[in-house]
Amino acid sequence: MILLLNLLPVLIAAIGFGLSWKRKNRWIAAATCAALLLYFQAQPSYLPKGEITRSPPPVFGESNAQIEDRNRKPMPGDERDQRMRDAVQQGLDFKP
Repeated sequence: MILLLNLLPVLIAAIGFGLSWKRKNRWIAAATCAALLLYFQAQPSYLPKGEITRSPPPVFGESNAQIEDRNRKPMPGDERDQRMRDAVQQGLDFKP
């Protein structure tokens, strides 16, 4: 639809100036120019109209929340070694 609206002035100009050339009348060319001028004045703009105001950002109150460290801590080496020994002694879960 927008493509047709954008091609309409070209179509008006082609028809008007083609008829003007074929009939050798200058008033057809003048009428074509007037029609194009009228079309461009009446065509709606795609830009927003008026002024757009920005809403104010929300106000953030002060918080008394404590900062918690939720990062995982590395396992101590002795505990890790003991878990590995226990896993080797128990064997694999999917053995028959």
